[in-house]
Amino acid sequence: MSLNDQIIEAAKAGDSAGLVALLDRNPDALHVRAAPYEWSLLHLAAHAGHLAVVELLLARGLDVNTREKGDNTYAIHWAAAGGHLAVVRVLADAGGDVIGRGDDHDLDVIGWATCWDGCDDAAHRAVAELLVARGARHHVFSAIAMDLADVVRDIVAADPSQLHRRMSRNENHQRPLHFAVRMNRPRMVSLLMELGADPLSVDASGFLAAAYATTPDADRPVMTAIASMTAAEMISAARGARPPKVNTADLIAALALGDMETAGRVVQAGDVLDTGGALHLMARRGDRAGVQWLLARGADPNKRWNHWDSEVTPLHLAVLGGHANVVQVLLDAGADPRIVDSKHDSDAIGWARFFGRTDLVEVLSN
Repeated sequence: MSLNDQIIEAAKAGDSAGLVALLDRNPDALHVRAAPYEWSLLHLAAHAGHLAVVELLLARGLDVNTREKGDNTYAIHWAAAGGHLAVVRVLADAGGDVIGRGDDHDLDVIGWATCWDGCDDAAHRAVAELLVARGARHHVFSAIAMDLADVVRDIVAADPSQLHRRMSRNENHQRPLHFAVRMNRPRMVSLLMELGADPLSVDASGFLAAAYATTPDADRPVMTAIASMTAAEMISAARGARPPKVNTADLIAALALGDMETAGRVVQAGDVLDTGGALHLMARRGDRAGVQWLLARGADPNKRWNHWDSEVTPLHLAVLGGHANVVQVLLDAGADPRIVDSKHDSDAIGWARFFGRTDLVEVLSN
């Protein structure tokens, strides 16, 4: 292993004593970069939460605000994402940019502390509070992630366009409503709808917020709004003696609200049973009753449907949501757990293994 590789490994491992010895032999190696995105030693140590190594590197003169070339981040972005409060504090004390605009996700440091899955614990909240105390400000996505209703209200009051702001291409240009549903923040979903969010807004792939739901009630206010539109269309169609104009959103909303009568009228009026991913999305959200209703009317449990960048079966999405009861319903209806998706070439059993659902692996393998 080369000297540079040894230095990189020492920074990753938090081996401050070893790193001192290696840098003493070659002080210029302080500026070595790690492949593939040219991470500095500070990025490596901050990402892993190695406080002693971070302090060592800063003491040796490594620039606290150097960026890497993957996500164009500072080390403080990664410390924040990891919930490493002590590291974030030391970096901020050393002059680290606590705002950090310009990262490839357009989230700033406070977004890295709050907007990823698993960032809703006490450690990440403490990081966000520290960042605000040092001069950072919440944007609409970080405020949603932290369930800060008053902050969201203030942001939208100051700039109503923030209600429709899009995330970066890395997040498929989700809007705040999509993000609130994805993060399973029902209170934020209700607030956004109250403030005027469009229930029919779509992401870059043309998906409604419903495509992000992994629980039956994650987007109930959105479903209620769409159901009102469906009811108005049904009334208009009847008044004009014409067929109602319906789509998959109408069907999903009716099923999500338990309005099976309207769901039946939607299916009768349009080709929406197997064309728009209704079974897939009801499986993803864990709506057992909705899944059973669709299967009873002939929905194909083995149909592959394009869910963002991969064609998947309803079983894949039931596994993704961790919905064992829906998995069983689909299997009982003849779903094949060996059908692979088009991106990862993995069947539902492989997905269950990947997401650590050993209970589902057993069910799917029998």
